Amino acid sequence: MKRFRLLIVALLVGVVVGVLGGCNRRPLLDPSFSTELMVKVDIRNLQNVTCDIYNDKIAVPTIEPEMMRVLFYKPGTNIVAGESYISNVATDAEGNRWLSGVVGIIPGTYEMVIYNFDTRSTMIRNDERHATIEAYTEPVVESIASRFNTRVDDATDILYQPDHIVVATEPEEVIPYHDEVHVINTVAESVVETFYIQAKVEGLEYVSSAQAVLTGMVGSNMLGSRRAVTEKETALYFTMIKSDDKGAPVLCNTFNTFGRIEGAKNDLWMTFDIHTIDGRVITKEYDITHLFSTPECKEHRWLLLDEVIVIPPPPPAPPGPGGGFEPTVGEWDEERHDIIL
Repeated sequence: MKRFRLLIVALLVGVVVGVLGGCNRRPLLDPSFSTELMVKVDIRNLQNVTCDIYNDKIAVPTIEPEMMRVLFYKPGTNIVAGESYISNVATDAEGNRWLSGVVGIIPGTYEMVIYNFDTRSTMIRNDERHATIEAYTEPVVESIASRFNTRVDDATDILYQPDHIVVATEPEEVIPYHDEVHVINTVAESVVETFYIQAKVEGLEYVSSAQAVLTGMVGSNMLGSRRAVTEKETALYFTMIKSDDKGAPVLCNTFNTFGRIEGAKNDLWMTFDIHTIDGRVITKEYDITHLFSTPECKEHRWLLLDEVIVIPPPPPAPPGPGGGFEPTVGEWDEERHDIIL
């Protein structure tokens, strides 16, 4: 009886081993479910960053992503079928930056979004669907917003400028069944534009700092379709720096935006908030709508103001000794006295 039981156990083990042996052995990372992503970061023709530099004395944004997030969606659903991150960085012979990595995703047809994951100001929301994933920036703090309440409507948000975010997207990415590792080659481009803005200044030596707000701007971008969201007008906040244009003193800088809204209801107003070395605050406002139609802007995204901002010198110090105790020492007089002890 004992031998019969052992025989039954041996037969059962043999059946199990036979069934398992009938399956093909595969490595831990199954090539049939492995996809290698090769993402080229294309910023060769990004104006005011890698080309069309107006003022080489000021720093331009750097776009060197170290990590990218990868999302695969089941078409027409709120289901994320796969999510991963790639961080292998390489540079080709032409100087292009590539990010790559291997992700596990079963064969099928997907909506795909890939974007760099290392931005500070640009944030992501509504990433549960290909159609709703959105890049945006936060409103500025109240202490900043309160300084720009003349031209900016109360219902208009004043936002921080976005960092460049490079995006690769595909509404119908087909991953076939495969024995070897399947490779997706794609290109990521920025959905952010960079402009250069400049105003000539008389009395620049009296300026300690300056900030600006520009109305009529786009506040976000739908990454799945790379569509600028133009339904809601926003204003953009950025700082200005002191420089010169062929020797002429200027306030200038580059700024990033998701785009501008054509025919914005408030046009495009530029408000400068200028602080002087003696503590004054000078506000200047200009309608710069026409600048977006100039050849400089259409061809290079340069906004060059014709107006000259005049900063008066600090008022002279009041005459007289002023307040406070001012000790003085006169000539010594010799006096003799008898002291009775």
